[in-house]
Amino acid sequence: MLPPKNTAGTPCWLVLRLPHLALDLATRGLARPETPVAISDTIGRSDVLLDCNPAAARAGVRPGMPAAAAQGILDTLQVLPRDLRREYEALQGLAAWCYQYSSQVSLPAGTDRATRDGKPLRGGMDARRALWLEAAASERLFGPPEELGPRLERELGRLGYHARAGSAPTPEAAWLAAGEALHLDSSGAIRTRLGALPLDRLHVEPTQIRAMESMGFRTLRDLLRLPRKAVTRRFGPATAATLDRVLGLCPDPRPAWHPPETFDRRLELPAEINATQALAFPLKRLLEELCGVLRGGDTAVQALDIALRHEDHDDTRLRVGTQSPTQDAERLLRLTRERLERLRLPQAVREIRLQATNLLPLAAGQHSLFRDSPAEQRQDIERLAERLQARLGRDAVSGVTGIEDHRPEYSWRPRALDEHSETTALAHRPSWLLHKPRRCDIAHYRILAGPERIESGWWDGRDCRRDYFVVRDAEGSTLWAFHEYKPCRGWFVHGVFG
Repeated sequence: MLPPKNTAGTPCWLVLRLPHLALDLATRGLARPETPVAISDTIGRSDVLLDCNPAAARAGVRPGMPAAAAQGILDTLQVLPRDLRREYEALQGLAAWCYQYSSQVSLPAGTDRATRDGKPLRGGMDARRALWLEAAASERLFGPPEELGPRLERELGRLGYHARAGSAPTPEAAWLAAGEALHLDSSGAIRTRLGALPLDRLHVEPTQIRAMESMGFRTLRDLLRLPRKAVTRRFGPATAATLDRVLGLCPDPRPAWHPPETFDRRLELPAEINATQALAFPLKRLLEELCGVLRGGDTAVQALDIALRHEDHDDTRLRVGTQSPTQDAERLLRLTRERLERLRLPQAVREIRLQATNLLPLAAGQHSLFRDSPAEQRQDIERLAERLQARLGRDAVSGVTGIEDHRPEYSWRPRALDEHSETTALAHRPSWLLHKPRRCDIAHYRILAGPERIESGWWDGRDCRRDYFVVRDAEGSTLWAFHEYKPCRGWFVHGVFG
């Protein structure tokens, strides 16, 4: 039975715990996680495994093993050192992604200082690889936390991250609830549903946990039964403050984190990729993360820069552009695939970097049922032009703009597709000009309209004097023909009416 919905004004914190963040960063670039991968860290003087993927676990590898012993069990095991810097960067990127679901997102304590100082911190954030979202304000849009939590778990799974969601009225209780996938709606539920948790789930010093256990305390309920003064006297003010934050008896402000105005993400590949089409899977995950960030900020992109890093060769760089700002991941992925089909890799790819340095305001509009509005028809043409440019090159596809000149062959020039066109359509002029006028016999055509005299160009040495007529040939096609008097006399076909 689901708990009752949150009432307006009641705070509700939803926490996303990322217990396998280090491993996810190492394996999210794999389409099929068949390569056995483990993450190690230096504890004391030895390298110990912190986590491993299912392929390694099936071979008998377990967290806590010495790295050397694990490689002795499985010689194909790929042991990667933990990279705290990448974890911090990933948390900040996911915080920006979460902005599409909440206007208040918080990172673990110490993240801002680590970013400012440029040094990863162990301790609080190291133990709490998680994100806090205030979910009450967005309940009418995304549903109650017990619906939003599983949705976020699924969407983060598509990005390559394993997440567990939980919610409660206080940030500290939400952290505990996320570990059990619980959704609590009152302080009473905090006591009853979280009371059975062992003490090591609390975010307190391990020495304090051992002291509590030596005195016979085993669960959170055992501590909550004690008067606050007794907890302070026995275990210190820090433990008492933690319990107060769990129950909401003291303020627990969470500073809001604001996303940057650019997007810059790296995805390191656990195995080298030699085929360009195999790059589509990790790029899809990066593009979906980008579009989540764009939705959170009501922004869009019109250009992306992709850098493919090689072992001992300069980066291979791609630029993907659209005709209009977008936050559609499928649209960007199609264009990226078109570029990858034409790409030749000098070496295997070890890392992918995706950058969007110019985030533009999104002008969203309503769609018609049959996509027959002028704006939607223009979007279809734009997307066709984008795909053609991605496949053939930007210089191979262009538009047309007008030039103030009476001579038809000099009254236009090519333009970039994103350049505004100055061309004005004239009903009595054809929509298509021949590349070069073709001499004809006017006796084979029937004149429908004309003449229209054009006499110009004396100042640039390309002067002409012509009389233009609208004519029809034997097959029924309507053409534009002229009788030329200078520089050479005769009849010519110059255009075709659509």
